[in-house]
Amino acid sequence: MNRINEINNLDLKGKPIIQSFSGSGAIGTILATFLVKSLKMEQVAVVHAEDLPPVAIVKDGLIEQPIRIFQNDQIALMSCEVSIPYNTVPDFIEMLVDFYIKSEVSHIVPVGGLPSIMTPYEEINCYGIASNEETLSFLEEKGVQFLEEGVIYGTVVQTLELCNTKGFEKNFALLAECDPNTASYDSTKALVQNLAKIFEFEFDEKEFENVTNIIKSRIMESTRILREDSFDKTRESHL
Repeated sequence: MNRINEINNLDLKGKPIIQSFSGSGAIGTILATFLVKSLKMEQVAVVHAEDLPPVAIVKDGLIEQPIRIFQNDQIALMSCEVSIPYNTVPDFIEMLVDFYIKSEVSHIVPVGGLPSIMTPYEEINCYGIASNEETLSFLEEKGVQFLEEGVIYGTVVQTLELCNTKGFEKNFALLAECDPNTASYDSTKALVQNLAKIFEFEFDEKEFENVTNIIKSRIMESTRILREDSFDKTRESHL
């Protein structure tokens, strides 16, 4: 059953909530790691998804729930670091949107990567996508570039459409161009910079570099372990 368990003083009233799924370019995971650390966000709830097998995220030797809600005095974040079973995604997104609206958030903002063919040193664009003219004007006033045409899909579309259906107008998406097959740190940086511009929080570039270096180290260590395990199994098969 899809459900949200409050574990601390959850208070989303009047705050924008950033909805981050781990997807193209691992942007969701990188962004969530940075925002939680940089903005000193506190975990306030755990989200449970129907039919999700037993799974946990391991960081620095400790297990963490893969779907969580964080907040500080200014902003909130829903971070999902695992794939939700495809057939349960619509109900899961509706549960989240209903919860956001009931909690009286100011804005609902799904974020992610926009898969693109990237070339080295090419400028990365971050696009705003609105579902109504009023919100589009809001993004323009904030200096956000909007996507003139294209195709988007997945949880971003479901979230925006549900917000409209339920009469919640202050919703928009931010998507940064990225290579979907590699961890996209620069794309995440562009996305965070736009969030900072819209919601007026400070972007600490040095802190972003520190966080990305930690993530890179974890990826390298995970890759090393997988390679060693694969090598050992290959060697055993030839004994």
